[in-house]
Amino acid sequence: MASDPSSPDTPPELRVRPVRFWHGRKLVELEGLPPAFTVLEWLREEAGCHAAKEGCAEGDCGACTVAVTDLDGAGNPRVRAINACIQPVAALDGKLLATAGDIGEPDALHPVQTAMVTHHGSQCGFCTPGIVMSLYAMYEGRRLADDAAVGREDAVRALSGNLCRCTGYRPILDAAQAMCGPDWQGETADAMRERLVRVAPGPQAWTPGEAAGGFDGHARGRFLAPRTLAQLAALRATHPDSRIVAGATDVGLWVTKHHRALGDVLWIGGVSGLAAIDRIGRDALASSRWGRELPCLEIGAAVTVEDAWRALAPHFAACIDYFDRFASVPVRNSATLVGNVANGSPIGDTAPLLIALGGSVVLHRQGQERILPLTDFYHGYQKNDLRPGEFIRAVRVPLLGADVSVHAWKLSKRVEQDISAVAVATALRVERGRIVAAGVGVGGMAAVSSRAVRTEQALLGLRVDVPAATLRDSAGMRAAWQAMHDEFDPLDDLRASAAYRRQAAANLLLRSCLQLARQAPATRLGELAAIQP
Repeated sequence: MASDPSSPDTPPELRVRPVRFWHGRKLVELEGLPPAFTVLEWLREEAGCHAAKEGCAEGDCGACTVAVTDLDGAGNPRVRAINACIQPVAALDGKLLATAGDIGEPDALHPVQTAMVTHHGSQCGFCTPGIVMSLYAMYEGRRLADDAAVGREDAVRALSGNLCRCTGYRPILDAAQAMCGPDWQGETADAMRERLVRVAPGPQAWTPGEAAGGFDGHARGRFLAPRTLAQLAALRATHPDSRIVAGATDVGLWVTKHHRALGDVLWIGGVSGLAAIDRIGRDALASSRWGRELPCLEIGAAVTVEDAWRALAPHFAACIDYFDRFASVPVRNSATLVGNVANGSPIGDTAPLLIALGGSVVLHRQGQERILPLTDFYHGYQKNDLRPGEFIRAVRVPLLGADVSVHAWKLSKRVEQDISAVAVATALRVERGRIVAAGVGVGGMAAVSSRAVRTEQALLGLRVDVPAATLRDSAGMRAAWQAMHDEFDPLDDLRASAAYRRQAAANLLLRSCLQLARQAPATRLGELAAIQP
């Protein structure tokens, strides 16, 4: 049973107030909401807005895509596409919400809608509203930046979270490339700020209150929304059984697919102190592991995957394709990097790279903090080192320097919107043509994402300033390949067999090493026969 907001054990700053946001041009205030009541449920069942559709109910198909506007760290409006089917409606507090039914009229279509019509981008229309909103979010970003140039790759990236079952993608991509122009249509940045100020949350922790009834299929519980780190720590202490939620891209599926009751939800998306990305001059744990002074980026628990990847990309240029294969743009706009680490999935895409780099987590409890290497945080499948009342405040990502070659590879049945069968990340430091330090992280090979310690040892001394074919056939490379092949005992499942995983992981290690051979361009294993066990 959730505790009463007025009970002595509840922090006094927790107040009951409505969720406030804009839906189109209408100011909305909602009270007494179940914590897992989604944006899509509210739109279709309460607001009578049927443009957004439910397709997969797990953030994969994009039929429910809507656009949400808030302010970035510099105070500028940003418009992002998200999946309405798994996002709690209470998380809209302080934001602007738009659906395909809010951006144009039948006799005055929005330029995105006009482009879709002109280029025959819709047939049955079920997926079209979500596609329109993914394009609308890109249009708004371009409009606010006054940048009308949309290339095919830009369009493909923006639509990575949208499936179309009957139209085909070519006319939709044509529409995306034609929708922007000199005659921009939309609200000014100043007008957006003015509306956002009107619904801006105050400094107090808040809750919309517990639903009294009328929400079929939802268990009782409250949405607890701290605004500061101290409030979060206090609420975590007084509500130790509450479920910490940031982007809800994982927890949302517990509700829509597993029909699990969440109880009280402790939402961290409104904690301003957790939305920062800071550079720290010395990362003690990474410096000890790599034997030299290293800085790091500290990424807060409320930083989305999209924002985190943008911050990391300049430091890890060879991993950009890997970053883009993490889910889709709408998922990355909601999911957080820390959330991906915290859920402890053995096939999470973030952990292998962080493990290879020597990343760590910053754990917070009532003003006290401790820092753990990520490898020590995981104890087993869905088990971690969090103590009662503790939560992850941030993740630290070491910046290893130009002499360390960092690569990350992911194998899955689909390029986009798919979980890994195998993921391998490598950080290889080379001096005088030989590997002198190595970090290797793998996913999909054990109950948790893991460090391949024996493989790292086997890589030391490997000469890589040789032609690719020479490196592949060298005794050192074969020894490292075999070490990776034999290091784990992976499971057979629907994604891949154990034998496939072993060989694939070893070949991905080989691929990383081949990138070092005489500064070779990216090498496909098909260009050289892969090593066999």
